[in-house]
Amino acid sequence: MVRGRKARTWVKLDCEGVLRGSINYLLTLEGQAIWVKMIALSEVCGGRPGFIEDNNQNGLPFIYIAHELHCTVEQFENVLDSMKNDGAIHVNGTGSIQLVNFHHYQFGEYDRQLPYREKKKQAELDANKKPYGEFSNVMLADKEYEKLVVRFGEIKTKAKIETLSAGVESKGYKYNSHYAAILTWDRMDESRKPKKDGVLEPHQYTRAEDA
Repeated sequence: MVRGRKARTWVKLDCEGVLRGSINYLLTLEGQAIWVKMIALSEVCGGRPGFIEDNNQNGLPFIYIAHELHCTVEQFENVLDSMKNDGAIHVNGTGSIQLVNFHHYQFGEYDRQLPYREKKKQAELDANKKPYGEFSNVMLADKEYEKLVVRFGEIKTKAKIETLSAGVESKGYKYNSHYAAILTWDRMDESRKPKKDGVLEPHQYTRAEDA
């Protein structure tokens, strides 16, 4: 039913939380041991770290979980209820048990800094963007423009930029990325092309501004 993701794995524990946190008054010493084992189990079973579930992201029978934790079903349910009430556990509609703060404690310094590095990278990219189009309102970095030319060719790329430029100017379209907007508009146009038998294909993309 459940296959381990790795032959051997490790988890980090919040030492301050284990020694002085809420588990010390919410759970008995026996319950605390079960909770620590649940942290380990959430790393081993299923496919998502921090979840106790099978490989299809469905909940596991409590009797199976209790067996893995070397406790009774009643003992496991008591810990489950206490930690749910404390907001440390969330059980979704499929019965998967999520340890809410798992990722917070398992992330290393590299992981914690990742959003800031990505933000800095995006800021550097935005700073190097140039205006394109008749109205100089389509902003693209050199690498983005080069990617479009490789994908569509120079003539089609310029035509797509002009189409977006006119749309931004006349209708006030706003996008976080004009590069992504051009790709999205191209997918929309492709979905509207007629089939060989002359029947229009249903399109899956709709511009929010046109809805």
